[in-house]
Amino acid sequence: MKQFRVLLQTEYQKRRSSYWLPLWIIGGVALLILLLVLGALIFSPSNLYIGSLDGGSAEMRIIAYSLMFSMGLVFFVFMLLMAQSSLNRERQLLCDDFFRCQPVSILKTGAAKYLMHVFGGLPLLAACALVTAVLLSFVMLFSGYGFPFGAALGGALLGWLVYLKVCLVIGSLVYLFSAIFKSSAFIKGVAAMGILEGTFALIETVFRHRITLPGIFDTLFSMTGVIFAGDPDPEMLNAAAILGDIRILGGVLFAAICYFLGTYIYRQRANGES
Repeated sequence: MKQFRVLLQTEYQKRRSSYWLPLWIIGGVALLILLLVLGALIFSPSNLYIGSLDGGSAEMRIIAYSLMFSMGLVFFVFMLLMAQSSLNRERQLLCDDFFRCQPVSILKTGAAKYLMHVFGGLPLLAACALVTAVLLSFVMLFSGYGFPFGAALGGALLGWLVYLKVCLVIGSLVYLFSAIFKSSAFIKGVAAMGILEGTFALIETVFRHRITLPGIFDTLFSMTGVIFAGDPDPEMLNAAAILGDIRILGGVLFAAICYFLGTYIYRQRANGES
């Protein structure tokens, strides 16, 4: 267990800036918005309109969810950058032999890379969820709407869960790409899926659509389950809608296949080069 903890710490140290840079970006945008609001309060307070929350806790939940969804997009970009080089970064830096000669099994090394590069941003995004809920609650308190911390935190955590589901499916797939392609794994992997999608469409055309082949991208994104709750009604945005989709089980199975297949390819490649 101690050895695995060291592997996790090593992966964090190698890419520390990639974990923290999303927070700096989000903090910079938040500071800019705050300065704009303060400027409006000082120079033109009569033109500043924050709006109303007639829907109460339901609208607060969807506002917090929307903010977390936006933050999750920033974290998602950096997750892709890390995951696409999970199993080939050391080879790109010509230090793969050094890391492979350490007294650590490749299975443990692959597990550490998978957890840190695909899910490493989750704790920091959870901290963003808590801060977002607190700030929104104080904004509502000073605006005379009470202190709806529970609704704000619930919406923020729903956004966090959506990011977790997307990482589970898309992040695991990109981890597999990193074992297959030596560089630019994400772009090459998406291009390969696009070619496969086009091939399926061509086959369906040749057979005059008497056969139906699965859509690669549609199938992939369907395994993340519900993301937008599929309804403009804020009451539909809840944990049951986000987690109650049976397709998530397919996403979990898909993630497991990507992890084991990617790690297997990594081990075979290491054995072949040793």
